[in-house]
Amino acid sequence: MQSRCCCGPMHKVPSPMNLPLRPSGIPAVGDLPWGSHFCQFYGDRDDLVDSLVPYFKAGLENNEHCLWVTSAPFGAQDARTMLRNAVPDLDQRISRGQIEIIDHRDWYMQSGGKSADEVLQGWVDRHGRALAQGYAGLRLTGNTYWLERKDWSGFVDYEARVSDTFRSHNIIGMCSYCLDRCGPMDVLEVVRNHQFALIRQAGEWELIESASMKSAKAELHKLNTELEQRVRERTAELQHALRMREEFLSVASHELKTPITSLQLYVETLLRANHRGTLTPDQAAPKLLRVKEQCGRLENLINTMLDVSRASLSDDPLPIEPEPMDLAEMARSVSEDFAEGLQRAGCRLRVQADSAVVGHWDRMRLEQLVTNLLSNAIKYAPGTDVKLSVHASEGSATLVVSDGGPGIPKESQQRVFERFVQLSPKSHAGGFGLGLWIVRSIVDAHGGSIELFSKPGEGTTFKVTLPSHRSA
Repeated sequence: MQSRCCCGPMHKVPSPMNLPLRPSGIPAVGDLPWGSHFCQFYGDRDDLVDSLVPYFKAGLENNEHCLWVTSAPFGAQDARTMLRNAVPDLDQRISRGQIEIIDHRDWYMQSGGKSADEVLQGWVDRHGRALAQGYAGLRLTGNTYWLERKDWSGFVDYEARVSDTFRSHNIIGMCSYCLDRCGPMDVLEVVRNHQFALIRQAGEWELIESASMKSAKAELHKLNTELEQRVRERTAELQHALRMREEFLSVASHELKTPITSLQLYVETLLRANHRGTLTPDQAAPKLLRVKEQCGRLENLINTMLDVSRASLSDDPLPIEPEPMDLAEMARSVSEDFAEGLQRAGCRLRVQADSAVVGHWDRMRLEQLVTNLLSNAIKYAPGTDVKLSVHASEGSATLVVSDGGPGIPKESQQRVFERFVQLSPKSHAGGFGLGLWIVRSIVDAHGGSIELFSKPGEGTTFKVTLPSHRSA
């Protein structure tokens, strides 16, 4: 005879929203989400025992309400006996209503006269009662062996709509088909109308999946692979960020201690001299100047830390407040402030600037930019000539800082703009390794660009280009 599905077509894989997964009890199947609807092809009663007993055992052990509708060659009494061997407390579970094992004749008398809508609503009502009684959901099975061809006409509408009902409720359904009563076309139709089918081959259960199921599983596998890759990448990023944070805190602790220690020494010296009454203005002036320098160093360090903190909390550029200003005048002013530091480092600074390079920029940020570039030259190129040039062009301005230091290897030239990077930590005068990262951040915030030109032994040049118009 022609065999049809007793539970209806399943055209889509149940949504991940139906998680968590439920154990099917059948090793070949594994775990299933709620809303699953599949079938099996069996050859004899041993096949039914091998699949349905573990299927219901898993449901009972996981607090599900179970319904087993039996048919030849495996009646209700057979089902109770076989299931009792696997579930010793089966009788107690039956008495409290967790599982019903009912013969197809009794079930048919209950539902045979009902319309498809009434049968569907019956599943929903039974599912609702199961949840109200504290069960996780409804697990069921039915065997279509007993149905004759004349009985299938009423199942057509039911078959077309039952899967959608299952999919939206905590229901798992497995339908059983006898291979001896299924022709080749029947098997194809059943496979097409279910999520997947189980068939016994050489004593082992194998899965037969519909094309839509295979496609969906392949897509899920692809998405899962991509997700795992993103998780690995994100984990690596977080681990890197944690390492950078630890390094930053270590360097910050050292860098902040240095000026604080110097301040304590200068203040203690001044206090002792004042206590002895030997402090003269000429003696106090240089020490107070040193105090001022160390306070300025502390301020710069704290401002740098604040910039890093803001950048860490947001992907947005550094905040800027553009105003009309003369870039050339600003560069000359900063170079004058650096005169003493450059002299101590043995550097000779040459400034070349147009008479006026006017545009809309954030003066404080650009002072910070020039300061960091000159500081970089002092740290990495002491005793060399340093050149600072500022020139205007149509719609933009360029600021260039060059030194005669050892240069930067090509493989390291992109890294110097990253946070916490210090290429020669033993040879320079300290710092967070953030100066050039802040420079690039300031340039980006102004919509400009920065270029690095360097060869080992031939010095280093940083060229900054800034649009001179007001930012939108």
